[in-house]
Amino acid sequence: MVDLLVFEESLPRLTGALTDDDSLRVICWHADGRFSLGGRTIKPDAIKPEVGWISFDILARGEMKPYVETLLQFDTLRWVQTGHAGLDNPLYRALAERGVRLSKSYAQSIAIAEYTLAHALHYFQDIEFRLSAQREVEWKSRRFRELFGSCWLIVGFGHIGRRVAQRARAFNAHITTLRRSGAPDSAADEVIGRAELSTTLAKSDVVVLACPENADTTGLVDTTFVAAMKKGSLLINVARGGLIDDSALIAGLEQDRPQFAVLDAFSVEPLPVEHPYWTHPKVIITAHMSNRGSGTSDRGTEQFLDNLRRYLKDGTPDDEVDPQFLIAPT
Repeated sequence: MVDLLVFEESLPRLTGALTDDDSLRVICWHADGRFSLGGRTIKPDAIKPEVGWISFDILARGEMKPYVETLLQFDTLRWVQTGHAGLDNPLYRALAERGVRLSKSYAQSIAIAEYTLAHALHYFQDIEFRLSAQREVEWKSRRFRELFGSCWLIVGFGHIGRRVAQRARAFNAHITTLRRSGAPDSAADEVIGRAELSTTLAKSDVVVLACPENADTTGLVDTTFVAAMKKGSLLINVARGGLIDDSALIAGLEQDRPQFAVLDAFSVEPLPVEHPYWTHPKVIITAHMSNRGSGTSDRGTEQFLDNLRRYLKDGTPDDEVDPQFLIAPT
C-alpha cells in the first residue's frame, strides 16, 4: 500500500480518478496541520507518506513551505511531483538531499508560450502606437515589423522553450537555442553553446529566457550579454529574475540593445515600488503571471495522475530532475 499525501484543496481534483486502485491510500493534509482519511482525522503515526504532490492549489495558497516541511518529517517519502517548472526553491534542495525523487511540471508551458508570442506580436506590430492613436482620436498609420523571417534565440529548451519555438516557427521564424546539452532538437533550426552566444545575439531579433536559474545561468544577462545584442531586439524573460543584471539591462535599453524588454520574473518579488522598471518607457512588467493560463491547473492534475500511475506501475515517473543540479556541493 502506497500512501499519498494530498493538500485538502487538491483532493477534489482526484475524485473518481483513483477509485480502482487499491494499491493507493490517499491521505489529506490540512493547512492547520491535521491529517485525515475518508473525512476522519488520523494521527501522524498512522500514515507513511511515500508520494507527495506540490499542486497549484498549494502554490496559490502559499502553503508550500509547511507542506514540504510536513513531508520531510516522514522517512518513507520517495517521490514528489511539483507544479513548478524551475526548482530553485531551497525546499527542493532539502528534498533532494533526503534522496527524494522530484518531477517538475510541464503544465504551464502552453500558457507561457502563448504569453511570449502575445508580447512579441505586441512589440513587432507596435500595438501601443495604435492604442495611442485611438485614445487621441487621430487617424494615423505606420509600417510595422513582421515576425515572418525573424531570428529567435531561446535560452533553455525544456518544455517551455520548445513550446515557444513551435509557435514562433508557425510565423516562419528561425529558431536557435542555447542548450547546456548541445543535443540537436527537431523544434530548433540551430543549437549553440556558450562560445557562440555573442555572435548569435548579434543577429537575434527576439531573445527569450526560458532556462532554470542555477550556478551557470545566474547573472547571464550581464554587460557583455547586453552589449552583444542586436540593436532593436526584444528581450522576454519568462524564467527567473536572477538571470538578469538589472543595471546592465537598463543601461542597454538606453542604447536600444535591446530596444524593449518584457519581464515576468524578478530577483525580488513583488517588485519594489521604487524600482525603475515600473516607469521605464521600454519595459513591460507583469507579476510573474505568464504561467496563469486557464488550462494550467487541469494540465497539472493530468500530469500528476499520469506520473502517479507510472510510479505505481513500475516506479518510473516522467520529467524527473537530476538531483545534482539541486544538491549543494560539499
